[in-house]
Amino acid sequence: MVRVEGRPLLHLQLAVFLRQQPMPRLGSPQVQRLPKRPHDSRSARRSIRCLTTRPTPRGSDAEMSVPAFPGSAEPSRILIVGGGGFGREVLAWARDTWPQWQDRLTGFLSADAEILQGHACQLPVLADPAAFTPEPGDALLLAIGVPGTRREVAEDLASRGGHFLTLVHPTATVVPTATLSPGSIICPHAVISDAAVLGACVLVNYHASLAHDCHAGDFAVLSPYATLGGSSDIGPDTFLGLHASVAPRITVGAGSKITANSCCLHAAPAASLIHGVPGRISQLM
Repeated sequence: MVRVEGRPLLHLQLAVFLRQQPMPRLGSPQVQRLPKRPHDSRSARRSIRCLTTRPTPRGSDAEMSVPAFPGSAEPSRILIVGGGGFGREVLAWARDTWPQWQDRLTGFLSADAEILQGHACQLPVLADPAAFTPEPGDALLLAIGVPGTRREVAEDLASRGGHFLTLVHPTATVVPTATLSPGSIICPHAVISDAAVLGACVLVNYHASLAHDCHAGDFAVLSPYATLGGSSDIGPDTFLGLHASVAPRITVGAGSKITANSCCLHAAPAASLIHGVPGRISQLM
């Protein structure tokens, strides 16, 4: 191939040809206007919902009610539900979030009485959550990262009068138009963007993010660096692994799991397993 100053001669000839062609004007027969995009009623509904104090129930969300600790009251005790590694992280973030309540961080609820041995968290395991009856003034932080177990333990405690705190770490970014429901944990450097809606007890781990107009159903879990694209929707009990993502305007059904580093590019029904890039969708076993 003949080259002129590093460029193929064919490219130069094509450029000269295009410069000699008259540019069609807008409105001429050669140019047609693109049709206007139809009104996005889904986005409109979400912009209205972000003005409410609670998200509009969706699916099994409508059946869930986790009582919030009264905003006008101060807890006499703050108890962390779950004594594993994530529970210890939540303790550190609670200390960052409520420095004035250091003496009210009382201990953990865990089925394993020895789970904290070897760890210098300086708080005890007080009881098994299955046998614990909350007292007036008790406020609970849900620090269980396993889908299914989170819901089971929280609903059991709520049935016995448990009230849940919502924790938003000081380094997290939560836009004022976002809606957070009781029991959610927003970890360091997480981002909850404009008009995003979180159901009850949603976990948004560190550096995870929800873009504008997203919805995360009750007890959904976003692992570190997980991302929801704009106007995407994940159902209740959905789990996103490390660096997992959902593309904009994509809906993922309840109880689904998106594995680490995977990207969901197509709508997925309930109880789906999404893995790989682009995400391959199969049914959870």
